[in-house]
Amino acid sequence: MITKKSIEFEIESLTNIKGMVEAYEEIAALRIRRNRDQVLRSRMFAEELNTLFQQVRLSASDKIDPKKRSYLEKNGKTLFVFLSTNTGLYGNIVRRIFNLFAKYVGQYADNVLIIGKSGLKLLQEQNIIKPLTYLDFPETTIDSTFIDRIGSYMLQFERVIVFYAKFAGVMHQDETMIDISGSPPAAPREAPASKVSQNVKIKYFFEPEVNKILGFFEKEIFASILEQTVSEFQLAKLSSRVVGLNNAIDHIDDELKKTIFKRNAFVHAESNRKQLQTFSSMSLWNI
Repeated sequence: MITKKSIEFEIESLTNIKGMVEAYEEIAALRIRRNRDQVLRSRMFAEELNTLFQQVRLSASDKIDPKKRSYLEKNGKTLFVFLSTNTGLYGNIVRRIFNLFAKYVGQYADNVLIIGKSGLKLLQEQNIIKPLTYLDFPETTIDSTFIDRIGSYMLQFERVIVFYAKFAGVMHQDETMIDISGSPPAAPREAPASKVSQNVKIKYFFEPEVNKILGFFEKEIFASILEQTVSEFQLAKLSSRVVGLNNAIDHIDDELKKTIFKRNAFVHAESNRKQLQTFSSMSLWNI
C-alpha cells in the first residue's frame, strides 16, 4: 500500500542519488579539464611519429629479413588489444569499441589482450575463443610501470592493433583502431586497415646501423605511441561518463517530478478525505 511516508522516502532516495551522480559527473569533468589540453597537444605528434615509424620500417625492408622486418625478436603473430574499463558508468563507449573489435578478431587476430574487466565480460558473453591475456585497467592514473608492463608484452608480436575510443569532444567519442607496431599496411585479406596515414616508401639513410635504428623505434617510439593511445582512451571514456551521468541526472529529475506530483496528489486526496469525514460527522449530528 502506498503511503505518504513511502513516497517521501522515495523522494529522499532520488535526491540523494542525484547528488551522488552529480558528484561523479563533477569529478569526471575536472579530470577532463586537467588532461584534455595535454592529450590534444600530444595527439598530432604521436600520429606523425607513428607514420614515421611505419615509413622507416618500410624503407628498411630490403636491408633486413623481410619475414620479421625488425631488429627485435618477433613471433610472427598479430595481437589485438581491447581497451575497456574496470567499472561501469561509462555509457555505451565500451560496447561500441567491442562491436568494432568483434568485427575483425575472429578472422585476423592470433592473440588477444583484454585490458579492463568490462571488456573481459563482453568477450566471454560472445564466446570468442582466442589465446587470451588479461590485465586490469587503472581507474585513476596511468603510470609508467603500467605502460612498461603492457609494452614489453606487446613487443613480441609482429603486429599490434589497439581498439580504443578517441576523444572528439566532451559530447562525442569515436571508436577506432590503430596499428602501433609500425607494420606497413597489409592487403585487405590479411588484416583490417587501421586508421593511420597511408605509407609511401621514402628512402632513408641509416646511421650507424639499420638494426640499431629499428631497435630504438620499436622500444622507445612504440612506448610513446602506446602511452598516447592509452591517454586518448582515458580522456574519451571520461567524456563518455560525463554524457552518461548527465543523461542519468535528466532521468532522475523526471522521476523526481513524477514522485513529487504523486505526493501532492496523495496529500490532496488525504485532505479531501478528511473534509468528507468532517461533513459526514456534521450531517450525522444535524449541525
